[in-house]
Amino acid sequence: MDNPLLYFTQEVNTTTGEIRRTNKKGKEQTPSQTAYYNDLTFKIFDSGNIYIYGSLHKYFNKGLHNYNDFDINAIRGVLNDLHDKFDITTEQCILRNIELGINIKTPIEPNTILDNCFLHKTDLLVYQIHSDEGRYKQCEHSQYIVKIYNKTLHYQKKGLHPPTNLLRFELKFCKMKYFKELGIFTLNDLLEYGLHNFKSRILLAWNDILYFDNTVMIDEKKRNKFNNPNYWTGLIKNGQRSLFYKNKNELYKLIENNPNNIKQQLAEIMSKKIDELNIKSTQIDTLYIRSICTPTSDKICSVTGYDISMQKSNSKLLSHTGIKFYKKHNYKLYKQIERKYLSTIWINSDEQTKIREIAHNIRNSCSNQKIKQERLYIPTQSNLLNQFNLNTVKYG
Repeated sequence: MDNPLLYFTQEVNTTTGEIRRTNKKGKEQTPSQTAYYNDLTFKIFDSGNIYIYGSLHKYFNKGLHNYNDFDINAIRGVLNDLHDKFDITTEQCILRNIELGINIKTPIEPNTILDNCFLHKTDLLVYQIHSDEGRYKQCEHSQYIVKIYNKTLHYQKKGLHPPTNLLRFELKFCKMKYFKELGIFTLNDLLEYGLHNFKSRILLAWNDILYFDNTVMIDEKKRNKFNNPNYWTGLIKNGQRSLFYKNKNELYKLIENNPNNIKQQLAEIMSKKIDELNIKSTQIDTLYIRSICTPTSDKICSVTGYDISMQKSNSKLLSHTGIKFYKKHNYKLYKQIERKYLSTIWINSDEQTKIREIAHNIRNSCSNQKIKQERLYIPTQSNLLNQFNLNTVKYG
């Protein structure tokens, strides 16, 4: 809290001077203090938990925008800056929310593209208006949200001067199941995995957009049907999925035979742009930081990031019980744990020995983290985290 770059404020009752302990709905909440810096929000709760959230891309641009390229060198520069100013490291960061996005220059006006993006898979893309994000289309799924923006119009209205015909395609992951299955829990895990490896995920999501190309040659009757998003959603609502996919395939064939094929052009531009950014600036846009020094409602192993709610209530690390649980109920996750925490000398051992050694190495990892943290944050350092008697934090 003594960091000169952060000015913390706290909500109080202006009549009584008491700290606010309820939210807008009247429900009890833990009091917190908040500070802002370059579009990052730092929130410190009385419980000891710390959250930091916001856009690293906007941070790179002093909090103003995210319409320019944000390549791997820029990402590293931001992470170094966060470490220098706030002692934040990638190993500490538990990811709670990730946005993968790409900005591209389009061959036609972005609003025309937005108007003709009807569905993602079988769900309607709906126009949204947000005070900060402007007007865009989105489609919500259980694990993630698909968003499509006209970035040029968005930032022109803010008085900035972005390139013309700039479109942003984005996947916002609200739940981390997809990344956990890849063994990604921290920001460091994400960087080690390689952001370029998400290229296919972005292109697949774009391919799942039902896009009507106005330049396609088609008879008027079919045009009136295929050019109407209500027609497509009506087929789904009425249980006519076979007809939906039949007509969708017919439309795709017509578009594929169209020499313009705007959707394919955009896919190729996205692919090339991701490659140009050299690994590949799929944007890591939302970063949350949470202390693990105080109890929370989540039962998460502080080393692996895996759920340990199946273990004893006082458990802090993934142990024999949890490892056996994952081996039985989620073998894919178990194999990820095995690859990361089992030495090759035990790889051909029996199940009991493997589980024992995995648990042993997880405990050792925890001890090593504590030693590293004690060395990293010496008592004389001006460290935001030390002001709250926190020894270890995770970002997410």
